[in-house]
Amino acid sequence: MTTFAMNFDFNSAPEMEVLEQLQKQGYYLLGFKGAEGPNQLTAGVPTWFSVPFGDIFGKVAIEYTPKYKLYVTTQRDIAANTTIEMEKTSGELSLGSAQTFNPSGGFVSGGVTGVPADSLGLFNNRPAGTPPLTVGLAGLVATPQGDKYLPFCAFTLNPQGSIVMKPLDNILLVAAQRSLKSGNVQASVSAPGCTFAFSASAIKYELQVLPSTYAISNRPGAASVNPVSSGSTIGTIINSPR
Repeated sequence: MTTFAMNFDFNSAPEMEVLEQLQKQGYYLLGFKGAEGPNQLTAGVPTWFSVPFGDIFGKVAIEYTPKYKLYVTTQRDIAANTTIEMEKTSGELSLGSAQTFNPSGGFVSGGVTGVPADSLGLFNNRPAGTPPLTVGLAGLVATPQGDKYLPFCAFTLNPQGSIVMKPLDNILLVAAQRSLKSGNVQASVSAPGCTFAFSASAIKYELQVLPSTYAISNRPGAASVNPVSSGSTIGTIINSPR
């Protein structure tokens, strides 16, 4: 299975100076990842990962492996700046498969037929009349804080209903003065950032943080990224196939 990488190198004097300013001013590297499916959360997109620049120095690789778990939470009416807590998570799943979430809080295999090979299915087996669940996908990402499955999308799922969720390899990165936790829902980009898409021909992005604006761009000669302005709507940026 391919592992995709987002690489930074803060070893040169100019980049060490940028990093020092990011650390002094309390900046975080924020990552968001796309997904498709019905009844997606309208308030925004969960922050996938959040890494303080104080934890970063020298060469840094943030690596993403396309491995997923399903998560479920009873949180409802989720607004922007709410942090989604994954109350229950499945085991690691292969794309093209499905799980059933039972009233006792456990997952069992199956429950949704015809799941495409690039998606995951979930059936909510709680009794009719019980409140809807918030469900989604957690993706495996390696940061300076360790390897973790972290949530990157959220959908509403009614009892006795099913859903098919498709992870997208669209990524948004932002350097911002926001001490967000993974799962914190954000509606718009809080600082200049960049988007790019992983693929078989683009498995690694060599990135840099620009001085003064702290926007993120590709290093000269490396795979190019698309600049994103502060205030842009996150959902429309990352939840569209490319």
